[in-house]
Order: sequence, then structure tokens, then C-alpha cells
Amino acid sequence: MEDKKEWKTEEKSDIEIRDLSVTFQDGGEMIHAMEDVSAYFPSGSVTGLIGESGSGKSLLGMSILGLLSGQARVEGSCMYKGMDLYRLPEKEMQKIRGKEIALIPQNPTESLNPIRRIGKQLTECMTVHGNKDKELADSRRDEFLRRFGFSDPDRINRAYSFQLSGGMNQRVISAMGLMNRPKWVIADEPTKGLDAILRRQVYRVLKEISETDTEGMIVITHDIALAGALCDRLMVLYKGSIMEAGETKTILEHPAHPYTKGLIASLPGKGMNPIGRAVRKKEGNSGCSFYPRCVHAVDACKNGRIPEAELPDGRKVRCVRYA
Repeated sequence: MEDKKEWKTEEKSDIEIRDLSVTFQDGGEMIHAMEDVSAYFPSGSVTGLIGESGSGKSLLGMSILGLLSGQARVEGSCMYKGMDLYRLPEKEMQKIRGKEIALIPQNPTESLNPIRRIGKQLTECMTVHGNKDKELADSRRDEFLRRFGFSDPDRINRAYSFQLSGGMNQRVISAMGLMNRPKWVIADEPTKGLDAILRRQVYRVLKEISETDTEGMIVITHDIALAGALCDRLMVLYKGSIMEAGETKTILEHPAHPYTKGLIASLPGKGMNPIGRAVRKKEGNSGCSFYPRCVHAVDACKNGRIPEAELPDGRKVRCVRYA
């Protein structure tokens, strides 16, 4: 058994994942969505998870809260305050989920009840965790609605979700995730569907919250501009693997992994150069998952797990060019 003292998170508010593997049963076939992923989220910082759709960003974040589907088989460990969240009974996870570690989900349509008023849903976030102080719940509800740009909280409180726009509902569920003033927030695509003005507003609120209301934040996003402005650290994911991790400024200004370089080169400000399609066959490749698309690929990329290398600037890169 692994020595518990070796964990960085021992009795701390940091979150540390080790050797996470997630598989799904699809008929008679086992689909390996993530394999042997390790990630460290230090308290006092904002970590961004970036990558294309299907890269595993939400999968990694949802695994922390135990919100993967019942078909998912999860192996590995996720340590938080001396507890392995992957092995906690559901009753114990309910005490942590929403109160200690909260989620701002990316789909307000699925997250809001269309037959309950918005205000009631917001205050229930506190009462479900045993806080019966109605005056405090009402006050905090209105506070967060104002912070997220609603000048008339009373009107929003009386409304139903179908009476609000998609962008308004996105801001409502952002407020909902913060009602218990959690120590950690996992924000899954918090600016999805918002225009430029509302994106800046949500950014300012998340920035303020990360500095004054929480001990740590994980931001799952396609919006690399948001990640660059909000996050202290980045993890770049591709097909269930972390390709590069380190300080945000370093990664965005000097990307090391070929996939990271392609991701940044595809940004509008960088010329919108698309990442190339697969030019090599996938069959027989047990090595780097980016091998079929990589312009720098060599035979050493094809077979066996690619080791993670630590660069002089402290970041980690999974690529044979740095091994």
C-alpha cells in the first residue's frame, strides 16, 4: 500500500488525483475514456482544464464530485483533506458535494427545475445542507444575483427558468453553485453561450470569488482567453491524457507539447490555423494518443506509455521530445 505521508494533500484543502482510470461499458465493448491520469490542484490557485471537445476535461472534473454516470468504472484515488473521494459512501459525498466542493454546471436547461421559481431553487441549495436561516439564505441569494449582473433580484426570484434567456440561466446556475460559499468551485464552461459583455462580467465575478470566497477553483473551458485571464495554472488534455501542465503564462506564451502548440495556433488572435487531421493510421498505436495528428511524430511515439518529463521551468510535458 502506498505510504499516506507521500500525498501532498495530507490534511490539506488541496485536491490530488492519482492513477485515475475511467472505463465505460458500451454493449460488449469496454471504452477506456481515461487511463492512469494524475493531477494536482493546489489550494490558493485557479487551475484551468483546456482541450478540444472529448478531451476528458469534464470527465476529470466530474470524477472529483462522483458525478459520472452509473456505467462508469472509476479506479484510482482522489485525496481531499485526508479523504479518498473515490471511495466515500454516497451519503458522505452528499455532505461534501455543494458545500465543500461545488459545481457550476455547463447546461442550465438540465440543471434548473422548470416548474420551481428561481429564488426557491437558490435558497434550497443552502437548506438541503441543513442551514435553516431563511434570512441569511435570502440575503445571500440576492447578493449573488446582483454580483452576476441582475439589477432586480426580486424579478428573477419570481421567474421560472423558461422565462429567462440561456445566458441569464447560465448566470443563475453560477450563483447557485456559490450559495454555500464552498471551499472549492468546479466551473464547467461558465461562459458557454454568453456574448462578449456577459463573458467579461462572469470573468470578473469568478476572479473576485477566487480571490475572496474560495480556497481553490477548477475551470473547465474551451475559452482559452478566459483561461489565460483567470487561471494561474493550466492542464492541457487530449483524449483522456494530460499532455502539458504548468503555469498559465508559460504554457500560453511558450507551449511545449505539439498539441498545445496546435491548440494555441488555432486561436483567432494567432491566425486560426486548424490542428491537422489524422495523417497516420491509429491501428497498432499503443503510445501517444496525438501520434496520428502530430507533425513531429517519430516511431518512438507509437508504442508504450509516453513518460512525463519535467522541464526546467517546472511544467510537465508528456512527449518523447522531452523524455
